[in-house]
Amino acid sequence: MPAPQFEFLAHETLREGQVRMIRDGNEVLENNGFLFAAAPTGIGKTAASLSSALFAAKNHPEGEKKLLFLTGRQSQHRIVVDSVRKINERLESNESIKLVDMIGRESMCIEVNRITGKCTCEADVPEDMRTLGRNNLRHFILEGPRHVDEVIELGRKRGICSWSTARSSVKDSDVIVCDYNHVFVEKIRDASLPSMGLEIEDTILIVDEAHNLPKRIRMGLERRLTNQVIRDAYNEMEEHRGHLDKQISQLINSNSNIDFHNEDLNNAKKSEAALSRIRTSVGKYFSDLKKMLGKQEEMMTHPSELLGIIENSLLETIDEPISLTNFIRTLLEVQVDQDEELDDNQDLASYRLAEILEILDGNREEKALATVFDLLGLKEEGRITTYLLDPGVISQSVFSRCSGAILMSGTLFPPSMYGEILRVPNNRPVRYEEYSSPFENDRRPVLLATDVTTKYANRSEENTRKIREHIHSVLRQTPGHVAIFLPSYELLEDIINDGSWPGRRVIVEERNWTKFQVENALNQLKRSRDAGQRCMLVGVYNARLSEGVDYDSNILDAVICIGIPMARPTASNQALRDYVSERFGEKNAWKYSAAQPAINSILQAMGRPIRKAEDRAIVVILDRRVGDRGYRSCLPSNLNMFESVDSGSTERLVTRFFTRHPKPARHSE
Repeated sequence: MPAPQFEFLAHETLREGQVRMIRDGNEVLENNGFLFAAAPTGIGKTAASLSSALFAAKNHPEGEKKLLFLTGRQSQHRIVVDSVRKINERLESNESIKLVDMIGRESMCIEVNRITGKCTCEADVPEDMRTLGRNNLRHFILEGPRHVDEVIELGRKRGICSWSTARSSVKDSDVIVCDYNHVFVEKIRDASLPSMGLEIEDTILIVDEAHNLPKRIRMGLERRLTNQVIRDAYNEMEEHRGHLDKQISQLINSNSNIDFHNEDLNNAKKSEAALSRIRTSVGKYFSDLKKMLGKQEEMMTHPSELLGIIENSLLETIDEPISLTNFIRTLLEVQVDQDEELDDNQDLASYRLAEILEILDGNREEKALATVFDLLGLKEEGRITTYLLDPGVISQSVFSRCSGAILMSGTLFPPSMYGEILRVPNNRPVRYEEYSSPFENDRRPVLLATDVTTKYANRSEENTRKIREHIHSVLRQTPGHVAIFLPSYELLEDIINDGSWPGRRVIVEERNWTKFQVENALNQLKRSRDAGQRCMLVGVYNARLSEGVDYDSNILDAVICIGIPMARPTASNQALRDYVSERFGEKNAWKYSAAQPAINSILQAMGRPIRKAEDRAIVVILDRRVGDRGYRSCLPSNLNMFESVDSGSTERLVTRFFTRHPKPARHSE
């Protein structure tokens, strides 16, 4: 019998890294603490985190807690569900873990009305049959861990809303698998968790791919305001006011009470007039900013300036002014006739304007909120974008309220940096751990070419020639597919598209690729492998192919990482660096705001080919700067790199690797 702390196990045999991670998780969660785990693919971090968190949730001194497994990747949902199924196979039936798997409503419901918020899933089911149908679907969800697509399929077959039924099942579950937004976007959290009977205080969190969490939190407060949004909001309010006028006329004719509707109408009239003034004043503000911008691409502005202009516009009236609070509420109440050609997922301009005002109003004194004016794609008028510089402003309250958390990723480096950025409470135990994989250095060696770089000052035809020679060296000696990732589409064009790659089918990622195009590229890799054809897959760091894609079945034999994807020197990036410098010190400003995110992007790309312990692939880094002290300090402490002085050395090292680890005779799907 395993020790009680190792009760919830998905496998009979544990890897060394799993044992360490489970013990570390148990120790911190016992006291509502936090584990930041930099854990590579292959050690079984999903199973390890579930084991610790389930033990803590089931044995919490304040009563059982719910486990929220947060992930931004639908592929990870399936891994979690499969892991809990394996855990249940090792438990008594009456102790089985109950799980609810959820994704966005737009994916679970057939169609959702943007205005009423109601879906059409149960439109053809008689009222007396809906309750029975929901109960049956709820039983299906809770009788054993179900993938969300299984729930959706059965719900649609029976005409029952899988989204609302899944939410109603949460109260009887142990584990809920969902997106980060359910917890880290305040508006969604306040609307979602209470309706499912959840409070943050009663949950333990597992945050998967936690290196993405700061960015996802920042995106939660990123909104854009244009003159067109204000003009559209005015037109919507005008239509909304007309509808209210008509409703009141009908009520008067029927001798009904109109006091409540009169208040709505008055607010709509005042808001319509205010929007007319806002349209003029913000238009002038944008025009002035455009003159100040000159030849720059963008410039920082002060959030208080925009908010002040709008608040003054609300007051500048001979009639009774409308408060900002009432103005925002009225914007959110706007209803207009739905345009069939309008994207169902596109919010009304009134709602978008209300969201921006809520962000500006709710962060009046917050230095971490910045605004940027630019002309990108809007040469005539420009736009203002809100940016959250410090995700800790949001995450601090979440972590201070929850009953502990495990945050994990293969690229959570350094773990302590993420603890500081996310502002975990310092009055609770926190552990920052790097876990190593026993097979990593042997089955995924890393070569660093010391004779090439993509540093702008050193770019030349000779340097590009050497980079291509390294690529050819890898291609000649690699039996299967090779993926190449670069910092930008411009470098991709220069190095790859202008080069010659005989004997390889070249698949090049383009800007704005859709999920369908990514899946098509993966299918091409599999079809080509079956046909004995070798491919060269080319993408860009931080785009579709380099992150969040599971290259399963060891479909990639090698990965080439070219250059360092440093963020462009924009006004918003400079604002981030200034803020980080003020909060963490100048010493950490470059590392936290630029170097570490860039290196983590490389690490993400490096991790694409290894998805299981038995996989093998070689990684080649083509930029000598990665070995410099500043960048080297951003890499995992246990990462060993072999240096290659030229393309001939690279070819010999690649040959040696595939001699030791030949291509498997058969790939398991």
